[in-house]
Amino acid sequence: MCNKHHCFIVPPHILEALAKKGNDNCKKTLNDTRRILEKRNTTLNNLLVREQETGNGDRFIYDSENQYQQRVSLLRKEGQDEAVDPVANEAYDTSGFVRDYFKDTFDLNSIDGEGLDIISNIHYGMAYNNAFWDGDEMTYGDGDGKEFKNFASAIDVVAHELMHGVTQFFANLEYQSQSGSLNEHFSDVFGTIIKQKYLKQDISEADWLIGDTVVTEDFPGIAIRSMKAPGTANDFDTQPDHMDNLYTGSANNQGVHINSGIPNKAFYLSCIEIGLDACGLIWFETLKALWRTANFNDMLEITLEVAQKLANEKKIPEKAPEIIAQSFSSVGLAPIVV
Repeated sequence: MCNKHHCFIVPPHILEALAKKGNDNCKKTLNDTRRILEKRNTTLNNLLVREQETGNGDRFIYDSENQYQQRVSLLRKEGQDEAVDPVANEAYDTSGFVRDYFKDTFDLNSIDGEGLDIISNIHYGMAYNNAFWDGDEMTYGDGDGKEFKNFASAIDVVAHELMHGVTQFFANLEYQSQSGSLNEHFSDVFGTIIKQKYLKQDISEADWLIGDTVVTEDFPGIAIRSMKAPGTANDFDTQPDHMDNLYTGSANNQGVHINSGIPNKAFYLSCIEIGLDACGLIWFETLKALWRTANFNDMLEITLEVAQKLANEKKIPEKAPEIIAQSFSSVGLAPIVV
């Protein structure tokens, strides 16, 4: 999730719950978020004046050497042979798969469309229980071995976090309330799509889980989130799957991480009926048409417009707009009639 625009795969409320149970490493991970948040906010505030440079989306893998710093020592860069460190090679391979998916599927030149270099930092901190996108680059902890483990090898984690970068450059959805939930939703959407592609799974074989390979056997659950069954992934998973249960409190940036379960479930239902590739195209084109403060109803309206246009162009099944409307209706969302 993003905490005040800083994007982490493990949301703070899970780290807080584990810290309350006595996990000091989760407590330390939480303590580092404020400093990282400040860097992320600075990046977003200067997004429009950011210097544009066209590149090739080259990969650079740095070792943080268990320090709380980025780019301490370069281990591998684009085109080089494998590094001695297997985690460096995992980060290289997973980030490359994500980059290539967006290039091959949407002709997107890296995550910003301009060939932004993909920087990955591994071995960040000591027993650091998270991975994050900070507005410029990726950073991965090794986990503490108690609740979490190596984040850089998990394709859905890597895809989820890099997708926050895509969202940043194409919609910059504000990370609070429903717009923030959509930010998280799009990362889960492409996290699960790319995971299924990476594992060469049929849609019926997929588990629709996010972060299942970074949790240990002692973690109180099977994953960080479930798109198929929001609210069931772990003991701290409070995601609703219907608007009737929308979280309306102030915590978690007004339910950013919690309420993303609602569109997640609608996406899952849509995929089952019209397929992963069709939904991927619809959701990607929808993201590009959204704006910073878009809410769930805005997203639904744009999604239906995009789906109808693509259906008319025969790029997706003719029934897609109807199926999507039904999927969103099943989670309590319907187009507003004026």
